[in-house]
Amino acid sequence: MPTERPLGIRVDVDTHVGMRDGVPRLLEVFAATGSKATVYLSMGPDRAGRALLNLLKPGFLTKMRRSSAVSVYGLRTVLSGTLLPSRPIATAFPEIARRVAEQGHETGVHAWDHRTWQDRLLQLPAERIHRELDRGRAAYRQIFGTEPPTFAAPAWLSNDVSLLHEETFGLRYGSDCRGLEPFLPSIGGRVLTTPQVPSTLPTLDEHLGWQAATAAEYFDAMLELAETQAWPVLTVHAELEGGPYAEALGAFLRAAPKRGLRPVALGTLLDQRRAAGPLPVHEVVHAPVEGRHGVLSHQGRELAA
Repeated sequence: MPTERPLGIRVDVDTHVGMRDGVPRLLEVFAATGSKATVYLSMGPDRAGRALLNLLKPGFLTKMRRSSAVSVYGLRTVLSGTLLPSRPIATAFPEIARRVAEQGHETGVHAWDHRTWQDRLLQLPAERIHRELDRGRAAYRQIFGTEPPTFAAPAWLSNDVSLLHEETFGLRYGSDCRGLEPFLPSIGGRVLTTPQVPSTLPTLDEHLGWQAATAAEYFDAMLELAETQAWPVLTVHAELEGGPYAEALGAFLRAAPKRGLRPVALGTLLDQRRAAGPLPVHEVVHAPVEGRHGVLSHQGRELAA
């Protein structure tokens, strides 16, 4: 048996249906495989239908077709916030949210209004960004009675304003970008105290129907890639791996320990990285990712501590 290394598992909950149906299914998968995860909850309105406004953006329609979005998410979700009214996400199911923590998983805030953040963050004024973060934080306190320990930006999209406001929350860590290992972000020469634990592996919806013909093929490739990374983090979605691809995720989680990888919450991975030595300091930059439209935040070049 090879020496075990942590494999961080991050769950993004983006929609009402993902919260209602996907999260309980994922909890079953985690319990059956002895896995732990960090579950990031979108708190406010499900406006997933507004994604249709991106149909003219390069790559978006292709991604929708590849991932069979309408069949996976359902027509009600695809039209939510447009032809049909928005429904709340985590605030509609506080008992499910608390069940996540009761079963030993980490919980954090993904967003207040996921769609607004994902589509408009780089155009929003600072006051609106602060309000989005504050509303998500307040909703978390209402559900759990405590401060959120972590925040994960929708679509891995952050900017200086959002990162600096998160810094005032006293978070244990953030997960707002893509990268290769936990690090401390530097903004305008200021090194923040809130570390980032980036997602390091491509997601299922980025590869399915393009790099991988099936979910099983995708997860096999992620096992191979995770073995090459020092601090791998996989992001799954309640709507996908908590839906039609739950069995494929379960097989992946059962196979990981046989490859020396132990599925853990991101906080556990961060603790082990800190034990290995000081965290490096990096810039945060914007760049595209294959299989996803628009730009994402990335762990940029390393700076002197």
